[in-house]
Amino acid sequence: MSTTASHSSTPSDIGSVPSAGRVLATPARAAAALSCVAGLVHLVVAPEHFEEWAPAGVFFIVVAAGQLWLAQALWRGLSARLVPAAVLLTSALVALYVVSRTIGLPFHTDGADRGVGLGGSHHGGSQVPGGHGNGMPIIPGSGAGAAVETVGALDLVCVVAELGGLALLIGMLPVGQRRSVGNLLLAVGVCGWVVWALVRFT
Repeated sequence: MSTTASHSSTPSDIGSVPSAGRVLATPARAAAALSCVAGLVHLVVAPEHFEEWAPAGVFFIVVAAGQLWLAQALWRGLSARLVPAAVLLTSALVALYVVSRTIGLPFHTDGADRGVGLGGSHHGGSQVPGGHGNGMPIIPGSGAGAAVETVGALDLVCVVAELGGLALLIGMLPVGQRRSVGNLLLAVGVCGWVVWALVRFT
């Protein structure tokens, strides 16, 4: 009996040990479902991004493939050693989304600059005939060369799924790693605000 308890307390893979697996299976499979949702959204919108800019389409397909792989890995039992990497990569995707919808990305096509493909697409904006831009207000410090994209229904579905999956992934980390990763994400966020303030006010 003592041997079984000792074995159950140190699982190497998520869901690999029955007693510990029952505790971890629910958040792992919930995170898998959310990762699948985000991956499918990226897959659905990839073709229109190909029309706007081919590298963007390739990026969306790569992201979709990675999120779908993560979903099946979490469902089957992802190695605990890979969870921190999944946390950091998901955080990077959320950060990229926030930048694209606030200060804008520095690289974009002429079509994106005019709002073509952003208005009637998944972004959910609307274009005024003869107008310029995508309807989003210019945020001070974003710069004229940045392309701030509008927010649509699929965008919200995807980012909510990613944030939910991120919260579940962080909760699956051991306490020590959870604290370290949380501090790292906080530090990155603070550094981002500092860099923005330096660029904006200097």
